[in-house]
Amino acid sequence: MTTVGFIGAGKVTQALMKGLLSSGAVTPSRIYASSKTEVSLQKLKVFGVNTCLDNLWTVKNSNITVLAVKPISFPKILSEIAPAVGPNNVIVSVAAGVTIDSIQNRLPHHAKVVRAMLNTAVQIRDGAICYSTGKNIADADQELVHRFFSSVGLTLEGEEKHLDAVVGLSGSAPAYFYLILEALSDAGVRHGLSRDVATRHASQAMLGAARMVLESGRHPGELKDEVCSPGGVTINAIYSMEKAGVRAAMMDAVDSCIKRNYELARLNE
Repeated sequence: MTTVGFIGAGKVTQALMKGLLSSGAVTPSRIYASSKTEVSLQKLKVFGVNTCLDNLWTVKNSNITVLAVKPISFPKILSEIAPAVGPNNVIVSVAAGVTIDSIQNRLPHHAKVVRAMLNTAVQIRDGAICYSTGKNIADADQELVHRFFSSVGLTLEGEEKHLDAVVGLSGSAPAYFYLILEALSDAGVRHGLSRDVATRHASQAMLGAARMVLESGRHPGELKDEVCSPGGVTINAIYSMEKAGVRAAMMDAVDSCIKRNYELARLNE
């Protein structure tokens, strides 16, 4: 059976761990986690997983080891765990801006490395995950990684050069959508709805629209046109959004995120 290790106890680790456990893909007894302080590990002990302050211990006990630490910490962490990385270990990085080559170069030549981008919705098994594999990943390893991530969301394999775009698009997108939902909820409150009712209606509308796109396979613009009757209320709302530059603002947000990701990558070269 697969054993999973986590190095780092931050929000990404907590979200991914919660999703994995709720999916039943792995049990608490088969998860090993380490961090630099007991205080940070307390956040993980509530899941009933094995914890330790020793990162080598985590690697030695896991088939898949997820590196969920800040990019600036990677050189130190990789040097520390290198002696424990064997031919059966799959090292998975979920850090922005850290390339497969930069990881591979600090580990033994046989190291199996995967780079993945995900979002925090993995905690409810509704995440968006994209991953790329290093040169030593065999078919069986790829299948293992794909099953691992598929248990917590939509999982696609892609070229590493596209992962930066994924960071800006789906990786950070929950924050964009929370901002939009908050604005829609504010609008509902402004017009007399309670905060709870306004937020629930806006959230369900966004969820339904997303499912329509995914399940129908149709272009968002086509689905938008179906809601916009000639001379109706919705096309007037769309006009207001276009006049305010909402479309350009969303594209600029993704561009800004990707630009920052490039900056982080240069810091870790």
